[in-house]
Amino acid sequence: MPEVQPEGYSPTIMKRALSRRLREAREGLGLTTSEVCKDLSWSPTRLNYIEHAKWVKPATDAVIDLCELYGVEGRERDELIKLARDARQRGWWRRYNVFTNELPGFEAGASEINTFESTFVPGLLQVQGYIELLTRAAGIEDPDAIDRHVEARIQRQKILNRSESPCRLHAVIDENAILRIGDDEIREEQLRHLLDVTEQSNVIVQILLIADGVYPTKSSESFVYMRFPDPADRDIVYLETMVDDRMLEEHDELEIYAARHERLSRAARDPDATRKYLKKKIE
Repeated sequence: MPEVQPEGYSPTIMKRALSRRLREAREGLGLTTSEVCKDLSWSPTRLNYIEHAKWVKPATDAVIDLCELYGVEGRERDELIKLARDARQRGWWRRYNVFTNELPGFEAGASEINTFESTFVPGLLQVQGYIELLTRAAGIEDPDAIDRHVEARIQRQKILNRSESPCRLHAVIDENAILRIGDDEIREEQLRHLLDVTEQSNVIVQILLIADGVYPTKSSESFVYMRFPDPADRDIVYLETMVDDRMLEEHDELEIYAARHERLSRAARDPDATRKYLKKKIE
């Protein structure tokens, strides 16, 4: 299997699926995590990392031990072992050494992404000049490092153009993100790209104009809401903060952000009005 596969292949999603299936096998038998750890002489931390997909490289021997304890045999056992091996593959984004989390892996496996950005143009829609501008603003000046950031971000965007089942993207963007681009050439390049992508049937872009007033929600916090093709895979909300990056999966949290994106999209200019806005800004 090639090392770099930005289109579709995601060891992150495979690792998550493996963890979910192992957890379901335990729960199906009515076993507690304490009972499993006692039977296998494991620490609670080890099982917690496995069941919450926190392990960096899933170990096949651990999967085999759990299968034996849970009575998982035959084809199902073989599938779990294969999942563990596939999930150990190096995600394409690792080669760039610019991402501190597995967001690109979740994006690669997502069938739909709804996002709101209050300060920046969403990463999946950024052009090269804009990426370079943001990278330098973050204090990175080394030309090689800047090139890695640009290439990695462009690779991420391939999920919108893959030949089979391209990811659907619905982006609501605060007008402030566009007005902050002080370089006229970069701003025009970015505006033209946003206008171009709105021609794609799987991409919706809406601008939330400053003139339309305050946000119809309690916070201006940016977020990314991801849905996946397998109904068994729970949605994920990604939040980036100054302290850390958070992945939310609880049902009540998902409901809050799904409703929030819906309110923001209703408040923003509709896709046609957004296209008119972009054209006017370019002129």
